[in-house]
Amino acid sequence: MSFETSFPDEIILEICGYLHSTDVLLSFAGLNHRLNRTISDFIQHIHIASMISYKRYLSLLQITLPSIWSSIQSLTIDNSQIPCLTTLFLNNTQDILPPNLKRLSLYHLNTYEIYTFINRLMNKCIVGELIIECLDTDYTYQQELYGYKIAQMLFYHHPTLKTIELRGAIIFDLSHLSFLSLSNSDESNLTNITNTDFSSVLRRLTIPLRSLSSLHLLLIYQPYLEYLNVHIDDAYSTYDYSIKPFPPLLNLREFYFHSEDLAIKFDTITELLKYFPNLKSLSLDITTECRRFFDGDILQTLVYSLDSFQFSIISCFRPTLEERTLSTFYTSFWLETKKWYTQCYWHIDEEHLNSDYFHIYSVPFPFVNFDVYKCTNENLLTNEKLKIFSKVKQLDLSETSDINVIPFLKRCPNIHTISLNNIYDDEENYGTDEEEDIMDQTDDNNLDDNVQIINSYESSLPILRHVSCISLLALPEHDLGFFERIVHVTPNLKQLMLYFEDLLEIIRIPQRTLCQILQKCISQLEINLDYVWTISDIRRDIPKILRVFSNIKSLSISLHPDQKRLLAIINELLLCIFKHQTNLICLHIDSSSSIDSKQMKKQGGIEVIKTQLIQSCNTQLKQNNYQEDSVHIEFRSSSIVVWL
Repeated sequence: MSFETSFPDEIILEICGYLHSTDVLLSFAGLNHRLNRTISDFIQHIHIASMISYKRYLSLLQITLPSIWSSIQSLTIDNSQIPCLTTLFLNNTQDILPPNLKRLSLYHLNTYEIYTFINRLMNKCIVGELIIECLDTDYTYQQELYGYKIAQMLFYHHPTLKTIELRGAIIFDLSHLSFLSLSNSDESNLTNITNTDFSSVLRRLTIPLRSLSSLHLLLIYQPYLEYLNVHIDDAYSTYDYSIKPFPPLLNLREFYFHSEDLAIKFDTITELLKYFPNLKSLSLDITTECRRFFDGDILQTLVYSLDSFQFSIISCFRPTLEERTLSTFYTSFWLETKKWYTQCYWHIDEEHLNSDYFHIYSVPFPFVNFDVYKCTNENLLTNEKLKIFSKVKQLDLSETSDINVIPFLKRCPNIHTISLNNIYDDEENYGTDEEEDIMDQTDDNNLDDNVQIINSYESSLPILRHVSCISLLALPEHDLGFFERIVHVTPNLKQLMLYFEDLLEIIRIPQRTLCQILQKCISQLEINLDYVWTISDIRRDIPKILRVFSNIKSLSISLHPDQKRLLAIINELLLCIFKHQTNLICLHIDSSSSIDSKQMKKQGGIEVIKTQLIQSCNTQLKQNNYQEDSVHIEFRSSSIVVWL
């Protein structure tokens, strides 16, 4: 009796629920019509991201996907675990996307990969929704080469794109694009431009921009937008030139404005909103020096006609008593008419005036990323109004004690990523009545029954079941206490990102419990070198790391900008890895910021490394061409894709 006739559809789908979607496709897709129908959701919505072997990826791209090509409606390619999947996809799909593809999502690409993907494939599909997340360490240079081409192809030359979401390092400076430049336009030309019959059907747009000038140009050329999400880069939001008024965007209903430019003023936002007469929903996520944003009576004049208003507003000035008590936000307009609730936290440094910090925000917190920085005091809502922050997926905790950050961990039960920067255990209050009072108050305020509190391991931390990634930016004077406590309450932790000095501190500790947990759970390790490596450093430290992190499948190492002798360093690193039994599938060595990077490529790059490896291994090594700047290597029991 065959597998598919032995079990009903419900049991097969239950089994698939325990597998990654890639494994489901490789196991069941294309076997017969019944299984294809049963796993139709996996076939229609393809997600390429898991860490599988090079040969299995080739099987997926060359055999499995072609058999279901016309059934694919959405495609997601994520380079976060293996940084070359988009290029691998391009090289094995004959430069064509599925004919019925409606939604395309690309994550962790650099600017050149984005341009290549769009240039080769986007004009051959009917996709209506595009999501791109750029991760590019050299985005300024790449932007000059490819930014305007990407903008042209996406905004004007695609007849079916209704939704575009661009995030990450790429920043569009539209004022420097010749096809958008209005710097020399007179009033008559401006009228002709705005009256042009646009072929674009774009209705929803998320985009990072260099300045407010770029935003104004965008609004002129995309007058039919219904949703706009804009991130203005820091320190560049001044007007590059005097821009003439333009027709209002009558269809715009939702506007999200994010800026880290301290020069943003209240009048700037007021003037901008005049062009959105039918706006119903406004979100402000800004860092500013303008105090008017922190006065509820003044802010009320900006938002009184809206149905929805959400905000997170940060400043580095010392808050007044009125601002800390939020008295201007506890009026009938905010609490009764609109039912918009506000909280805040702050830090006052009596010794350093420039170290003060004040943060007010809507409740529940409305955005995906929540940055908790130097929190020492809070003004909270009453219990009946306090809700969990279900939208928060990344929590950045910086320069404060565990007592101050634990309440935020309890309010954000759905976070996937935690960033730790100098979070220390409060030894003065740890285990005292003061700590218990703080924890009791937090427990009373917590309304989510699904958040569980553990009492073991001297911790009042909640169990963070959704956290899969921890980014360790800095340890507080080499104190691993809070980091170890976090690791104990993240049972699904898979990815660890940290600096090399902190990594060495972890593997040197006498307590073996932390190392044992990390050895068991971490499959993806990302290391940033905070000093220049020598060959003796590699021979001394890499074996220690591989012994502790013996189960990692993906290793990413970012070399120091001053790193020299790249070819020798990379060759020694590979030899050291091949000498140890590992489960590595992908090794990514990022040398793009190194001063020797361009010189290494001129000398032959990956080809020279392959030659040196073969000579060093006495021809015991097998290698085959993978793609540009990468090679698939087999040596003894190891099979690794090396990506530079």
